[in-house]
Amino acid sequence: MDYLYKKGITDQTDKLAIARIAAKIETSVDQVQIAINRLSAKNLVRKIYVQGKIGFELTPKGKSAREVSAKAQVDLVTKQLMEAIHLGRKAKLRTSTINKMKSIKDKWQNYQIPDKRLMEEIEQETAKLLATTKEIESIQPLCNVDPQNYDQEFIQYKPKIENLTQQNNNLTKLVNKYTKIKEDVRSIYDDFEKIKKTINKYELTKEVTDEMSRLKTALDQLKPIQSQLESFDKEKIAQFEELKTKLADNFGLLEFLKKPTHQFSPIKRESSAEKRTLYPDPEGPIKYERKTSAYSSEEKCRRCGTKRKSTPVNIG
Repeated sequence: MDYLYKKGITDQTDKLAIARIAAKIETSVDQVQIAINRLSAKNLVRKIYVQGKIGFELTPKGKSAREVSAKAQVDLVTKQLMEAIHLGRKAKLRTSTINKMKSIKDKWQNYQIPDKRLMEEIEQETAKLLATTKEIESIQPLCNVDPQNYDQEFIQYKPKIENLTQQNNNLTKLVNKYTKIKEDVRSIYDDFEKIKKTINKYELTKEVTDEMSRLKTALDQLKPIQSQLESFDKEKIAQFEELKTKLADNFGLLEFLKKPTHQFSPIKRESSAEKRTLYPDPEGPIKYERKTSAYSSEEKCRRCGTKRKSTPVNIG
């Protein structure tokens, strides 16, 4: 029917016409003859006589049937294409979801659970650091107390502050591991539920059977981690949150202590002017601008009276 749709086929005899059709569609003469007979019986194909030749063409009913068939075929192909696109998107989404679950599994399997046995020691070290900082604060050199020896005293004092600052930073990192536990308990619970939902959703999907099996194994491996995190004493964690605040405050104090107590301000200002060429005009006089440089030649500490030379500052 497809071959006869656009135009009929004629030849000297009907057998030759059938042979021509068979050659064009690359099939046997017998198959074409059977098809012609079947379509003729349904009034879809008819024999024609044109200028002494015999052939075949589709009847109006045959053309209509062929158009309906062609549309149905197009609709079928379109439907299959849309289904393939839909399945492809589902597969892509499934793969993305499974990969996320794998990354969650890896995150918790590599999670380092803080050692409960160190909590007491960390508390003691923090208390010791805070007390030492108070002692160091009490002996802070002040420039207004002994101006002549202040700079030398401060040089000896500052490394002690830097050492305490490093201790403060180290203890803060340790304390943070414990203060995160409350958040981590919620996080591992949520991740645990995400993996379970993924398994329930895809465990009957043949394409990902192995992945679902590995995720089930991962759940079994995450349960002990979840259990250990939940076993931490909540009151103890709350105490460490207080330690975190104290260490943050102590860090601010140490940052203050490591700065000199001098408060310099300028006591004498000088200025000078210089000429600078401004875009010379070849047909007119050379133009200049005046640029003023001002600087403080000397500074004085408002607290102890110590004087020093200042660095020139260009303000023009």
